[in-house]
Amino acid sequence: MTKPLVSVIVPVFDGRDTVGRALESVFAQTLPAEEVEVIVVDDGSTDGTSELLDELARTRDGLDVVHQPNSGGSGAPRNRGLERASGRFVFFLDADDRLGPEALERMTATAERNGTDIVLGKQVGTGGRKVPKVFGRTIERTHVLDPDCDLFPRMSMASLQLFRRSLIERAGLRFTEGVLSHEDQLFTAGAYLNAAGVSVLADYDCYFWDARADGTSSTQLGGAPPAEVHAIAGQAMALVAEHTEPGETREKLLYRYLLLEVFVLLEQRYLDSTGEERDTLLKGCRELLENWLTPTLLERYGPRHRVLGDCLTHGLDEELAEILRFHRSGRRPAIHLENGRAFLEYPCFRDSAAAIPDACYESGAVLALRHDLLGVAWEDDGLVITGNVLLGDVYEGTLVLDLVLEDESGGLHRVSCEARPAARADEGLAAAYTATVVPGQVSLPDGRWTFRVEAAIEGHILSAPVTKPRGMALPHAALAETETGWRLVRPLPPRGRGPLVLDVGGALTTADLRDVEVGLDADGRLRVSCEPPPA
Repeated sequence: MTKPLVSVIVPVFDGRDTVGRALESVFAQTLPAEEVEVIVVDDGSTDGTSELLDELARTRDGLDVVHQPNSGGSGAPRNRGLERASGRFVFFLDADDRLGPEALERMTATAERNGTDIVLGKQVGTGGRKVPKVFGRTIERTHVLDPDCDLFPRMSMASLQLFRRSLIERAGLRFTEGVLSHEDQLFTAGAYLNAAGVSVLADYDCYFWDARADGTSSTQLGGAPPAEVHAIAGQAMALVAEHTEPGETREKLLYRYLLLEVFVLLEQRYLDSTGEERDTLLKGCRELLENWLTPTLLERYGPRHRVLGDCLTHGLDEELAEILRFHRSGRRPAIHLENGRAFLEYPCFRDSAAAIPDACYESGAVLALRHDLLGVAWEDDGLVITGNVLLGDVYEGTLVLDLVLEDESGGLHRVSCEARPAARADEGLAAAYTATVVPGQVSLPDGRWTFRVEAAIEGHILSAPVTKPRGMALPHAALAETETGWRLVRPLPPRGRGPLVLDVGGALTTADLRDVEVGLDADGRLRVSCEPPPA
């Protein structure tokens, strides 16, 4: 008997309402039916799932149903499925999810074409499920140990992918049994580290990943306890270390584990835990940091997680709780600017008792300068620009503002702004300004000059484009006497929203004329009168 191309393994526990739909998505695949083997392992269901599966097996060729006592997680039923699988490839499908009709055909073709051992097909979240942002483009062949591959830190470790069965057997891969979550961490990590190559199929919706509406999946209910999570994470990190040398590649792969199983786990569980549970959580987090956190790996994390890491490694439990409470509150930390550096003011910043290093709070994030244009008008021989700026999340310091004009060749002209002292607003430092551009004095070469506002504060230089809002009327063109003669100077755009531009030396158009009157004089001749651009 010819062996199937792909074995689809479906673990199920009390999935009567969803498993039929999942299986129908397999039966509807565009691959010939004889090339698809379906193995469903019922993990001690009590809701009628067992009977439903037996009935389906009687009417469906290629459907193998296995019953076993409940094992406490998806690991054991997946392993039983692997023992019975005979396909060249194996795909793991959860009983509440489904496949796109061409998924298996496209993924197996991708693997065969590229000689890759794993194909990560595009996953689509349904019911509020979030999926990893790794499907921006199709990647024919890569490997997580390649210097330019960023897949491992960003992907999910869920095994809902296509694997070449020879890889699974060669590397001795199996799922962790008896845990409510993280059962596929070691399997998937081992597969990616041992694979000859990996493909990402991003141009077809392969897998529809559902979040149960009743919130009863094991991960939705909280998953495995921290001690089990940390034990698995420690083994996974050791596996990474076996396949890498100390340095950038190893740290790039280890990053995900400390992020998710230390910092995020603390944010999710610490404040709601008490007593022994809290002690166990802290113990596991500290052990992972002691074993795997290096100074250069710490630098890869954002300020909040660096601060949490310092609290963990130095036994600052009260400070740890304070920072976690701040994060849970949803408040944004203020930004402290000093000598060209920026620090996020999470709790205990420069608290002498805690002595958490400034480097933990330092942020490389781009500061946000917001600009609102309020008015543009000719006054005497100058174009007067008025507006407001807001430096978000910064509440201390002195803003020095310039209006900068830049032409298409990169030429610059700077005009100092008259600004009222910055005031502390709800969102940060706010300042109103006025700047006057006198074309006759600055001798701007002909061309189009785009405006932006530049702000200097505590060693930082920030800029924001000056954008004309929709509905704002701009003044007409004016004539300016320059060193090279008279020039027409016109603010743009006349209509709609867009960057504020000063057009110097352009041709006169009818739009530049005001108070145009057309009529016949006493002799019947056409007479046109208008107000020319002001000088």
